[in-house]
Amino acid sequence: MKLDGKVVAEKIYAKLTPEIKELKERKTQPFLTTILIGEDPASLSFIKIKEKAATNLGVEFRIYHLPGIVSEESILDLIAKLNKNKFVHGIILQLPLPEGLDTDKIIKTIDPKKDIDGLLGSYMPPTAAAILEILKFYKFDYKGKKIILVGHGTLVGGPLEKMLMAQGVEPLVCDSKTTDLKGKLLTGDIIISATGVPGLIIPEMVNEDAIIIDAGVAECGGKIKGDVDPRVYEKVKAYSPVPGGVGPVTVVCLMRNLVEAARS
Repeated sequence: MKLDGKVVAEKIYAKLTPEIKELKERKTQPFLTTILIGEDPASLSFIKIKEKAATNLGVEFRIYHLPGIVSEESILDLIAKLNKNKFVHGIILQLPLPEGLDTDKIIKTIDPKKDIDGLLGSYMPPTAAAILEILKFYKFDYKGKKIILVGHGTLVGGPLEKMLMAQGVEPLVCDSKTTDLKGKLLTGDIIISATGVPGLIIPEMVNEDAIIIDAGVAECGGKIKGDVDPRVYEKVKAYSPVPGGVGPVTVVCLMRNLVEAARS
């Protein structure tokens, strides 16, 4: 069974549209800014998707594209200006940043009220929220199930673990140090992967009743690929594809955070 993220996203967009209309009637124009540093192909692709979604919703969208050799001071100055701009409701720092830049330091300078990526804890991280939205939409009850998180990064695995544990669900977390990944994955009811390693999970590593949520994204040969080898789709109970799975829902969850920020 294919878990179509576009269908899930459309339902959320349908709720956001009247909310944005209401904000505009109150003379509040939701305004999203994105800071892109360098020329990472995957980042460029993601920003185009966000820009299209913003345009379709009637949200103002502006990209600040800085060269990969930009100084840290210049980035901090830009963030400071956006923090002070009362018309800006959301600031996205497109990750990953080029080597040599202190990512944590830069992130911490963003006004938490405008951090719609949820990096500072004021909003639900969009990708983690998207995964739960997909499970909810397709009526997969994950409580009491064995959930395995592959990858424990700041954008997906880490936040998702906290969100699940807040609901009384304790997932098994696997990362680059995990031994016998295959043995562990074979026991999983729901496998959520977000490592950015193309084709990491192959058919021999999963059971036929598994539900696979692929939140891993990497640019490979000019194409966007996920953590899960497409051959897995034919074996498991349900799967979210890449592209078209978690991605579209992540974008609409980001827009939902923006609306919340504009409303506050």
